[in-house]
Amino acid sequence: MPRGLSDRGLCVASQVCASAKGAPWRCYSAAPFVPASQPRRHCAAQTVSNATSTLPAPAATPERLRAALAAPLDAGRIAAILGNAEVETVLRTGSTNTDLLGRVRTQTPARPILRAALEQTAGRGRHGRAWHTTPGSALLFSLAIPFVASRAIDAAVSLACGLAAAEALAPRATVQLKWPNDLLLDGRKLGGVLCELAVDSAGRRTLIVGIGINLCLDPETRATIGQPAAALDEVIALQELAAQREDLIGHVGAATMAIASEFDMHGFASLRTRFLARFALLGREVELLEAKRRIAGGVAVDIDAAGRLLVRTDAGTRAFAGGEVSLRPAPRDA
Repeated sequence: MPRGLSDRGLCVASQVCASAKGAPWRCYSAAPFVPASQPRRHCAAQTVSNATSTLPAPAATPERLRAALAAPLDAGRIAAILGNAEVETVLRTGSTNTDLLGRVRTQTPARPILRAALEQTAGRGRHGRAWHTTPGSALLFSLAIPFVASRAIDAAVSLACGLAAAEALAPRATVQLKWPNDLLLDGRKLGGVLCELAVDSAGRRTLIVGIGINLCLDPETRATIGQPAAALDEVIALQELAAQREDLIGHVGAATMAIASEFDMHGFASLRTRFLARFALLGREVELLEAKRRIAGGVAVDIDAAGRLLVRTDAGTRAFAGGEVSLRPAPRDA
């Protein structure tokens, strides 16, 4: 069991539960202090030592790094960053989005839930595309975020959540955005966001945000992706990434929760300028495709308050919503 954290009568308690698929997961949440006379969850004290070891650190061999990337995630470390949210970690699942969707359609959670996996066997992106990874080679997690406002939720929420991920990674990597939901590193796909809305029997809404970010890619995986791909190990040493997986998940998750709350209250208009600052294809010649067929071309000139892409074409400026439409640079501008 990962170590718990305690402070001023609060402890991060660990409980092994059973998921819908029967796989064990760890759920961490802040639990109030319980007097010794009452049943309580175990919260292990953290031992701190100032002793300095004289033993050399183990060499960071490729085998050790692969083992570190495939090691179970520490839900307690993620929970300590997220704050008021439940955190679940599993070794393997079909899809973290699907896992959460089934639960929140029954009842909206009282607070956000983050569910992370080392491997997804049925991970998916837009248009039902498969998300290709090997165990531990990517950050794979989903958030269930209760929405409280009555405003309409449109496709712009995907732009908002992609912006959150890009901004959270900014201290370590220069990440740009491709409308509507791709994360780019050096013009190549680093990751993506998939947003889905669930409504429970009482009409309460929960936003499910699935996020996938490549940590490293082997040649076989790159060959299956079908487009130029990137990974964080191009800009951050793999040894650091292996040690900071939980921190990255926690910070991206916290940023996503914050920006989703802002979207819930104010919509995309207040986030539009920030998205445009990271929009990789702004001012460039682009093509719009539907079912792999070119439907329009022109210059990407703006994103409106509803998250629609504005393209200046020979017939005038046209607006495109996410939906089934994909964007790519025009061949001569690629």
